[in-house]
Amino acid sequence: MLAAALVIAGCIALADRSLIAGCLAAVGFGGLGAWFGNGRRGMTWALCGILALGIFTWRNHRRDAAAAGLLEPVGGWVEGRALKDGKGERGSWVAPVRLRGGRYDGTQVWWEGRGECPVAGSLVRARGNFRPLPIPRNPGEFDQGAWLRRLGVAAVFRSSWSNGQVETSRLAAWGAQVRLGFRNAVTAGLAEDSQAAIVIRAVVIGDVQPDADELIADFRNSGTLHIFSVSGTHVAMVASILWVLLRVAGVPRRWAILALLPAIFGYTWISGNSPPALRSAWMASVFLGAFVFRRRPDLLNSLGLVLFIMLLWDGNLLFQPGVQLSYGVVVAIALGTDWASRAFAWLAQPPLYQPTTLLTRCQNLWLKGRRHLAQSLTVSLAALVGSTPLTIYHFGLVTPIALLANLVLMPLVFVLLTVAMLAAALYPIAPKAACLVNRANAVVANACASSAAIMAAIPGGHFNIRHSKQPFLLVYALDRGAAAACFATSDSGAVLLDCGDPFGFKRRLVPSLRQLGVAPDSVVLSHPDGRHLGGGAPVWAAFPIHQILLPVGRARSPAYQAWLNDATKAGIRTLQAAATAALPLPDGATLEILYAPDPASTVTRADERVAIYRLHWHGWKILFTSDAGMGTETKMLAQGRDLAADVIIAGRHQSDVSLSDAFLKKVHPEVIIASNAEFPIEERLPPQQAAFWRASGIHVFDQELSGAVTLTVDAAGDLLLDGFVDHASLRLKHR
Repeated sequence: MLAAALVIAGCIALADRSLIAGCLAAVGFGGLGAWFGNGRRGMTWALCGILALGIFTWRNHRRDAAAAGLLEPVGGWVEGRALKDGKGERGSWVAPVRLRGGRYDGTQVWWEGRGECPVAGSLVRARGNFRPLPIPRNPGEFDQGAWLRRLGVAAVFRSSWSNGQVETSRLAAWGAQVRLGFRNAVTAGLAEDSQAAIVIRAVVIGDVQPDADELIADFRNSGTLHIFSVSGTHVAMVASILWVLLRVAGVPRRWAILALLPAIFGYTWISGNSPPALRSAWMASVFLGAFVFRRRPDLLNSLGLVLFIMLLWDGNLLFQPGVQLSYGVVVAIALGTDWASRAFAWLAQPPLYQPTTLLTRCQNLWLKGRRHLAQSLTVSLAALVGSTPLTIYHFGLVTPIALLANLVLMPLVFVLLTVAMLAAALYPIAPKAACLVNRANAVVANACASSAAIMAAIPGGHFNIRHSKQPFLLVYALDRGAAAACFATSDSGAVLLDCGDPFGFKRRLVPSLRQLGVAPDSVVLSHPDGRHLGGGAPVWAAFPIHQILLPVGRARSPAYQAWLNDATKAGIRTLQAAATAALPLPDGATLEILYAPDPASTVTRADERVAIYRLHWHGWKILFTSDAGMGTETKMLAQGRDLAADVIIAGRHQSDVSLSDAFLKKVHPEVIIASNAEFPIEERLPPQQAAFWRASGIHVFDQELSGAVTLTVDAAGDLLLDGFVDHASLRLKHR
């Protein structure tokens, strides 16, 4: 079965690039089957490949046709059924929805709704419009559109500003109530936002807190992120717990397995039906089902059957990193255990020249412990070797510390799951006892978090191989007028110039910088606007920030007050723009403070309190005007200072003109990188203004079209500017 599954996988992988290549592959695999086996095997392989290609092509064509048709204007209500519980806050939510009725009945869309949040199975109705799947606008950013497309999603439905309608059946409401009850049971008695509760919810039900970035980073860098969400490991552990209970109760093995299988699927359902858990549940069903029919189970055959059926059903699943890692690790364990065991054979050897029958009780226990350790290390090594090529390909991350980290954390996670199940069983009948059990489990959860942090901090335990070797300035393209830029080198550190809004920081900047292998250690803020501050604490929780340059000494913004007050408590050195002339940056660059607003004034709006910076980099001058308006520009012109710059990086003032004619004449730039957001209207770049700049001989990078813009200096000293979305490129010659 594994061979047939691999044939299908190979055909689909090639067909994704070219259908002709996929068909040729099916014929080629058929020939190989006939050569190494017989004509019957060859014919079977070829037919399997062709069948898989037919289903794969039909699914993609249906999705793409719906994607094109749905973009036409919509009149009236749109209706569908939620496939999963909606996620969101403050009256907005998102969920995958299957449309009902109309021309595109059965089409799956990504629904961005307002009002009541639905649960899986709810019927949702709203007015709105369909939009294309999003494309990444910044380097290293998670490609949500490609991910949704692989899931079969055709388009994004964005509801209008009025709240939609949600109808939930009794069965769907009961299911949601059960899942919520289980969630509450495993953390009852613990503070909702405590570290222990966050870890327990993540491990037991896969509910990862949106602001748990620091915890996630520790598990990621220690190579144990797979235990921070429900996966095949958790399903196997829960199955082991139930198996022990059934055997202790005296249930015969065959009947125990029949009772175990629905329990496994029940756990995957109550934990949210995550794809890794479902894959593992089906894998366990096939593997353990062999015992029911009194057959000898085979891990590779079980894997092959599940993979075969999965790829026939939907070939796009092959391209998901989680699928590749799940099945790749299982294959590595199945094929590599014998090889890996040789590395730890010495650990499992009994004492020399002493028969095992003569060992004392303590010696027997010691031998059993060493053999268990050798077995654990063997499995961890095989899994590490199997997963490393895929983690490098998808994430650019190498975690050699994972061998030791998994050895430490896996037993802790097993204990955590066992205690959580006990609490869930006790909660309906003895809530106080369940709370006591959860408090004991909090100790285990904190031990998991501490262990992951210690392992992640070990030098050389993890490293990113995607470090950029060339210094660069990356100007991000964010939504709703948010702004951020990063100046980074390969070995001298990096600095963030503004951090975006909290959402943009977490969903855009953090993934991008980690994918690029950049860890900023300094922050420069332009003004106390929440769309430039990154939320405050999340910034130094995500990166090792040790220095911050602030534009003013007082502001009403809560996020800015966090920078003022909490950053110092976190050991971050604070500088004020009014008291600083220039700031040295990596790669011999300097950030000059051209203008600092009154540090004590708080009566004016944030856009009137913008600090203006000029970057001096290998002879080039880059001016950051942020959201400054004509008022700030007039004050700078009145000072009579030299304002010349080659490039301006500009935002939009909420109620004033930005980049006035007199200011541009004084700066005399060759390029303007201008932010441009569709919403709100104040953040839009007027087309006539961009046209005027171009008519004046200034090259304009409109970030609505270009996305992020990367600036680099080549060996000849030329300044290169590249747009990420439209691939626009410009070279400014070194003077």
